[in-house]
Amino acid sequence: MGRQTGWSGVRERVTAVVRAERRAHDGGASQHAVFEPVLTAAQIAEVEAQFGIALPDEYRTFLTEVGSGGPGPALELTSLRRINGKWGWVWDHAEDHPWLLDPSGPFVETEDWADQQRATLRAAGHEPTTPDDEEDYLDDYRVAFGDAGDDVWHLERGRGAIHISDNGCGMTGWLIVVGPHRGELRDRDCATNPPFEPYVDVRGNRHTFHTWYLEWLEQQEREAQ
Repeated sequence: MGRQTGWSGVRERVTAVVRAERRAHDGGASQHAVFEPVLTAAQIAEVEAQFGIALPDEYRTFLTEVGSGGPGPALELTSLRRINGKWGWVWDHAEDHPWLLDPSGPFVETEDWADQQRATLRAAGHEPTTPDDEEDYLDDYRVAFGDAGDDVWHLERGRGAIHISDNGCGMTGWLIVVGPHRGELRDRDCATNPPFEPYVDVRGNRHTFHTWYLEWLEQQEREAQ
């Protein structure tokens, strides 16, 4: 895979691939935009101020040079939008339920998730019960936090990470923005509490946003030939 360091030409390359695919399926050119508008430096500053974090450099430059949403692995990227004065990540145009990053701590890797749940419940004055086979304490969260239990659980499970892509059939991609693996990506299946698995290249190296996106683009270009 090429090792360019920026996003030069990427918007045009993706646009060409997407429009060729649309012509092949629909028989004509589509007037629909391929990417959502890029964001300005001032808008990026608003996002970072709202959440109290610095976005990984590769993702920040993508937002300012390529687009704030659009095609990507495996179906599409989530879109970063301002909704009612607040920024959030939207998928499938569902602006009523944007992903709001919890920046209160580092992303919790799968092997540490059970310990994190128990610590949260005990801090709330609730002694955890026996979890199910997936090390899931969701029922305890519902007891400890009442009607907010589901939201607390889901937000904490994605703490320190952005829901970055819609992979279809409930599968999702995540970009870590807080913690020792900041800038890496994780893949997640569609079960209630599936593990977060690192995205890796053919050599087993963990992807960053840049290498992950370019690998997808180059595959799309090969398939279009």
